[in-house]
Amino acid sequence: MNKARSYRLLIYPLFWMVIYISVTSCGQEGSVNRITTDEAFRIFFYSDSGGITGADGLFSLLLPDGSSLFMLGDCFLGKVVNGTRDPNTTMLRNAFVVIDKNRTSAEPVYRGSWENPLTLMEPVNEPGDSTYRWYWPGHGFVRKDTLYLFALGLVNIPDTAGTTDPAGQNGSTSPDSEPENIFTFAVTHVDLLSFSLPGFRHLETRRADIDYPANLIDFGNCVLEDEDYIYIYGTKNLPFHAQIHVARVPAGSSRFYRDWEYYTGEGWDKDIGKSEPMDIDISVSEQFSIFRYRNKYILLTQERAGNDIYTYISDLPYTGFHNKKFIYHTPEPDKDPNQHIITYNALAHRQYIENDRLLVSYCVNSLNIRDIFDDVEAYRARFLRVPLKYILKE
Repeated sequence: MNKARSYRLLIYPLFWMVIYISVTSCGQEGSVNRITTDEAFRIFFYSDSGGITGADGLFSLLLPDGSSLFMLGDCFLGKVVNGTRDPNTTMLRNAFVVIDKNRTSAEPVYRGSWENPLTLMEPVNEPGDSTYRWYWPGHGFVRKDTLYLFALGLVNIPDTAGTTDPAGQNGSTSPDSEPENIFTFAVTHVDLLSFSLPGFRHLETRRADIDYPANLIDFGNCVLEDEDYIYIYGTKNLPFHAQIHVARVPAGSSRFYRDWEYYTGEGWDKDIGKSEPMDIDISVSEQFSIFRYRNKYILLTQERAGNDIYTYISDLPYTGFHNKKFIYHTPEPDKDPNQHIITYNALAHRQYIENDRLLVSYCVNSLNIRDIFDDVEAYRARFLRVPLKYILKE
């Protein structure tokens, strides 16, 4: 496993103060309701020379030593020249970024070497199965000195699945690849991987005992540790509407991958077939955030296949979400005359709450693969600052 450092020791603190005051984007009156972009964090997170130059996913959690771990999906290492990315740059299917507690470095974690980087987590095929498979990292949690991370197992759907990686070694993709071959994939199962801390040595991989093909709920897209339970949230994608289901496992369990119980709308049952979705009035994003702040639970999600981000609040982590608030309209698709740019999967990073302002990210990507090489900003998440007073006000 290789770790490369990207330092901003002197630049970052000054840049934070200069650039923090930014545009108001949601039209709320008064500074208490003002949502702003956080350009300083974005520039700190990405590197043009020594770290991650672009990624999506961006789940995060706080580690015991005070640093933060970001779990990335498809991502690039390398150098950026004049705002462009070398077309021969390898795309890793997943990697980590560790930000130290003082926010002086953003350190990518991957396998292989800088010259020949390799995807960090890879599923293991059954004997005789040569299908190309990869992981989409989900969310996770930490127990003592062990990191637990959910991951969705993915395959290309029928026309491109086969015995080789259709995108090239470790997912390296051609700028001229057809969008339908890049974005056509399916989830096959959910795994729970564990790693020792602080070195991220892989310990074991366990298949989540949920009969995924029968239920098609992408559990692990959000995790919340709360009192006696670990809540595991998943997305079920129905035609024209995606819903959130909730499972939980005792926090003291030794088998977090099994013996779950599911919220039925009235109580909890070990039969996943009785799981009922949360009552949310929009089609939710594949990835979303639910976290506790003081005595409230906050749900943040981007509208699926849309550009608006919303929040809800509740007194419980599994039901009763209400007080819907429009947070932000992502402007990137509107500014693209070719209509290639998309945004998705807004997430909250509660460990970076500062002055009661929540850090939120959302992914930016392009349906035209060449765009992400010609302009690195076409494949870099954006960061926002959202006042929690606005979210919580009823």
